[in-house]
Amino acid sequence: MRLNDFQQDYQAVDTASFAEDLFVELFEETFGLDKIQYLINEYPCQNIYGDNCYIDYALKTDLDAYAIEIDGESWHNPALVSVDKYLDDLLKRNSLTYLGWKVYIWTYRQLVNERERIKSELVQFLGQSPHFRIYDDYLPRQHGALISLRPHQQETLDRLQELRGEYNSMALIADAQGTGKTTTAVLDARRLGLRTLFVAHTLELLQQAEASFRELWPDARVRIIDDYSSPLEGDVLIASIQGLHNRLSQFAPDHFGYIIIDEAHHAASPSYRQVISYFQPQFLLGLTATPERHDQESIMELFQNEAHRLDLKTAVEIGELVPIRCVRIKTNIDFSSVRVNGIRYNYRDLDNCIHVPERNRLIVETYLSHVPGQKAVVFCASVQHAAEVAQLFQESGINARLVEGRMKKQEREAVLDDYRQGLVKVLCACDMLNEGWDSPETSVLFMARPTLSKVIYLQQLGRGTRRSEDKDALLVFDFIDNTVHHNHSVNLHRLFRSREYRPGAFVLAPQEKIDDEKRRLLLGEKLDTILPHNIFVRDYELVDLFDWQEEIKEMMSLHELAMELYVDDTTARHWVDEAKISPGPDLELPMGRVIHRYFKRERLDDIREQLNIPARKQDEIRDDFFKYVKAGQMSNSYKPVMLKGMLTLVNDNGLMELGALVSYFRNFYEQRADAGLQVEVPNAVINRVKEMSDFDVARLMLTMPFEKFERKFFLEHRKDLNQVAFVPALWKRLSEEDKAELIRICDRQIERYYSSRLAGK
Repeated sequence: MRLNDFQQDYQAVDTASFAEDLFVELFEETFGLDKIQYLINEYPCQNIYGDNCYIDYALKTDLDAYAIEIDGESWHNPALVSVDKYLDDLLKRNSLTYLGWKVYIWTYRQLVNERERIKSELVQFLGQSPHFRIYDDYLPRQHGALISLRPHQQETLDRLQELRGEYNSMALIADAQGTGKTTTAVLDARRLGLRTLFVAHTLELLQQAEASFRELWPDARVRIIDDYSSPLEGDVLIASIQGLHNRLSQFAPDHFGYIIIDEAHHAASPSYRQVISYFQPQFLLGLTATPERHDQESIMELFQNEAHRLDLKTAVEIGELVPIRCVRIKTNIDFSSVRVNGIRYNYRDLDNCIHVPERNRLIVETYLSHVPGQKAVVFCASVQHAAEVAQLFQESGINARLVEGRMKKQEREAVLDDYRQGLVKVLCACDMLNEGWDSPETSVLFMARPTLSKVIYLQQLGRGTRRSEDKDALLVFDFIDNTVHHNHSVNLHRLFRSREYRPGAFVLAPQEKIDDEKRRLLLGEKLDTILPHNIFVRDYELVDLFDWQEEIKEMMSLHELAMELYVDDTTARHWVDEAKISPGPDLELPMGRVIHRYFKRERLDDIREQLNIPARKQDEIRDDFFKYVKAGQMSNSYKPVMLKGMLTLVNDNGLMELGALVSYFRNFYEQRADAGLQVEVPNAVINRVKEMSDFDVARLMLTMPFEKFERKFFLEHRKDLNQVAFVPALWKRLSEEDKAELIRICDRQIERYYSSRLAGK
């Protein structure tokens, strides 16, 4: 490669890095600091021909998968790049669309110059408060059928039978991932022998369910519904929520006797409610490892009875998963220069920081000193990091291999098969492994990839928690780097709030095992028989458990405070800067160029009193709404036009299609233009209504008038069904007379606006 070529490539990569950082910053400003963990950078995928490619950012909500691409004006320009690269990019994006992804693209120039517009588009594409999910296939996963029923599964089956004996017709199983919820559900359905429907939201979950039903209920006719035009026959039908809620009329309400809702923490969303309320089964069962939705609407209101609950900590304590020991390996790596994008380290900074020879050699030396010859997985920060660590292992006589998302399927499967057979002792893992991975014999994990995400850490931890005949415990090596107070990476002791640390001692285990180990230590016994080489469990220290993510759980962000005060973020920020809220924030977190501010929730009444903003009572929401509408603070005509459209189009449930409202809004201004009337004040965007797409009109309407109503909790944009609605608490308090009066108010405001304001009076 010529020097000029290298410099151009380097500059492109550097600019790309900055562009991606800008996008993360805008995403955080739009959806909040805690949501950034759901953005997966450099997500491996395949085009329709099976070739590997990468998505800049992948994101998942309840129903959709989003591919977000950040482009430079020259990075994908057909005049400036090779034809092959240009065609490859087109193929990737077309393949993503074909495979069901929603693909959105922004350019570097937009990120720099059109920040507010991009934030507005994010809200329109994803919704005001989307329920993001972590990708289930992120990092290696373990699959494997259960040979025999575990005690907690039998307990759950007994409880389900007991609930039905008490004339209950629905229940929820809230057990940790990997504890066999699907198996329990299949066995319960088989026991009743009724026509069964299994509902999930991803193809992978549907396929896993199909395999479980075929294995555990072999006499049943099982099929995944992907063609609703053919006869819907079978003892067990497995369907996506997306397909079902659009085709409910093809089923009688009592068609199914037993219905299972997988990932049931989504069941409070409108699409799931529509399905659940339509069918009338004899029994409805929900499965989840996350029983509370992010919007705090408990799904217990839907499923009413909790048949069983089992989190990872409890699963270890009762012996369903193996005990976990830990050794903390301290390094002198300085993280002060590593930028933080919300709750993610900047991955390029991270790679540059930890990808140093001394730290890599420490990983290998730790293995050779403490667990030589044992099967281990080392989680690394990048492909290059993983490759060099694997090389160091090989130079030390240990057969180690790299596994990462860029590998071809056959190559990756061959490596994993060699690991299962013991030919490979150490896997150095990076990115994700999309294929299932069953390795209960893995007994050692090296957490050499610092992360601020508890979800990612738990996924990594889950690779070694399955039981195996020759495995007494999982040993975790936590690499503790030199970070600042708010920048600590997740580690085992912080995750489970365990302050006492002894090298190699239990962090999680059945209580009797922990007590017995402590007793033996007090008696001065050596525990070499149950610990790896050269681990001295008698050493003791206290661990700093400060965890800002835990600290802010019960606190309000500045954005949430602004919502509670019915103002925008800028206004709330000014109040803080001008000391109108005193004292100031209870916690400040410097993250890169941004300082995030948090307030204790118990201060809300005091802050309202300082600012003379009374709290709203639910039974006063109607009066508050009327007061807000009558106030008629108008810098343009958008608010009464949109509100009149909503009141005109709304159905009996307070809902309307967003597209219908957009058409109403557009037609109002087009009719003025056709009549030769002034559309709006000079320079207003809507003056170009004839040139605007429906998307442009929708973005304008949702950003300008709608957001103001939404911020005051009067209206809501239901992204999953592409609908807008009056909030239920308001809608049920509006009479027909109220609606008619509100339309008259809108008419008067529109008339007054055009007769006075636009006339310059």
